[in-house]
Amino acid sequence: MKLKFEKAYPYILAIIAGSLWWIINIGFPSDNAIISSTLSVSGIFVGFLATSKAILISMNSPLVCELRKSGYINELVSYIGQAIWFNLIFCTANVVGYFVNRAAEWYSIIWISLAVGSLLAFVRVTHIMLKVFKYS
Repeated sequence: MKLKFEKAYPYILAIIAGSLWWIINIGFPSDNAIISSTLSVSGIFVGFLATSKAILISMNSPLVCELRKSGYINELVSYIGQAIWFNLIFCTANVVGYFVNRAAEWYSIIWISLAVGSLLAFVRVTHIMLKVFKYS
């Protein structure tokens, strides 16, 4: 994957998802199940990502040494940090969802954008980390 696309695609697709949600004008579910479920999942993602970051920093395999020499380790650590923040912001949006009118258009657009972005940021890190673990 080209590095520029790899850096930007979670954000681009999050904006596209929010825009499509706004254009199609889909209603947000009124029950709390989706809010509590996604709050739990995004919290689990944050824990997984923090653990991945700790494992990556502590690894001394030849592959990780090559990543350090090439400078790509900085990109990978940045991706992990972005995914952690994306998912923490999504957790916050889910908590806010308990207190605001979820039927409001602004909330559903923000929610779907954060849902897509946080999932894709997690997928990006997971994809790369699985390769690192496989070849280490």
